[in-house]
Amino acid sequence: MNNQLVFATLGPSGTCHELATEAYIEFQEVPNAKVELFDDLLKALELLHDGKVDFIIQNSAHPKVYELTEKYFREVFVIDSFLCPTRAMGVLSRRDVEHPRSLGLMPATQAYVNIERWDTLIYETAKPLVGQNLLVGKYDSGIAALRFAEENPNVLVVDEVIGSIQTAWLVYGRKQNRQQGVIGIKNPKLFQSEVSHA
Repeated sequence: MNNQLVFATLGPSGTCHELATEAYIEFQEVPNAKVELFDDLLKALELLHDGKVDFIIQNSAHPKVYELTEKYFREVFVIDSFLCPTRAMGVLSRRDVEHPRSLGLMPATQAYVNIERWDTLIYETAKPLVGQNLLVGKYDSGIAALRFAEENPNVLVVDEVIGSIQTAWLVYGRKQNRQQGVIGIKNPKLFQSEVSHA
């Protein structure tokens, strides 16, 4: 019987990391895989280093990318990358707040909006936490999945739609990809459009 391959990624359940990891496993047709969620990817890195998980998947915009890439650079490697869209997101606000003053957000999402609109920024480790904490009134607004407003229309309103973003994801493992030069999918059509600068 084959042991399951463990793919670690950022939790809690409902993150874009979980969505991308599940999509990647399906894309790679890995039948014996399971996903484990971590609130801190550095904890997952220690487990990968020690052989207790097999892979980590991390968004390229995550603030700890450099730490995962560098801490064990002789034992843990970026072995693949891929594109996958995020869950549709937006700026959600509580209906009972006339002038939102505080914003909950994950650091990797703050460039999507003008954060100067709020007096107080409260950072969370994942967008589902923003949605959950917004529902209980921890802050007035939050950058979270649109589904939180769709599922709680009496509590939340969508102030701004950001949408789903096509973004890059990194795959870490213990066996280095030894292929030389550029590793990627050749797609010359991407570069055959007319030149926009002169």
